[in-house]
Amino acid sequence: MSSKKLDYSIFDKFKFERKPVGVKYSMEKPEGIKPTKKNLALCELFKEAQTSQPFYVKNVQCGEQVLGITEFPPLMYSGQLGPLYAMFKTPGANRRIYDYVPTLPKDSVKYITHASIDKMNFDPDLLIFTASPSQAEILLRASSYSDGKMWNAKGTTCLACAWIYAHPYLSGEMNYTISGLGFSMKARGVLPEGLIIITFPFDAISPLIENLKEMDWDPFWFHLGREGFIKEVPKKTAALLKKFAE
Repeated sequence: MSSKKLDYSIFDKFKFERKPVGVKYSMEKPEGIKPTKKNLALCELFKEAQTSQPFYVKNVQCGEQVLGITEFPPLMYSGQLGPLYAMFKTPGANRRIYDYVPTLPKDSVKYITHASIDKMNFDPDLLIFTASPSQAEILLRASSYSDGKMWNAKGTTCLACAWIYAHPYLSGEMNYTISGLGFSMKARGVLPEGLIIITFPFDAISPLIENLKEMDWDPFWFHLGREGFIKEVPKKTAALLKKFAE
């Protein structure tokens, strides 16, 4: 596993209540890191890493298909579980998700390492944030600050873990969801409701850091109040128009 090259200290400024977590996919056994002794679902792993020592897993209690450890069994593909769990009205509705839900290719990963950001000794393939709305606003604004890219919030009732662990890694796109929406995550009580879970893939992390260094985290516009904002917008706009007219 490669050593850490990026400087992640900018994220200390957020004072996250729940630490960001780095995830590394590898074919080789990570050195100096022990496997977890807990039997956890994929959606529980990043939460576990927030308060534990770094660890790796080879198998998970639920969500192994998302990681390419095994394939979906016929019972899942058939959609029969959807009505049973009150997730979908019909098997057909459940069946449709398997045509688009993202998964890592079969046997392309053997070890999945997790470490909180303060304990990472590697540059991660995924960096997962559990943020308040105000913290998420800064992260999301930073994600598009230099390139104007659209924010993504893709997900499904079941296999919500796929949109955290597979979609960003495969697509190169940041993705976010809200705790309390994913069916299994809600049933397992993984997190309190209303937190913003944001995943950045490896190639989006360095630009995120650079944008956070450059941009204004707390613009004065946020402190004017409604009436002050309404008055200030035309003043600033007029000044800009005058500048361009000169």
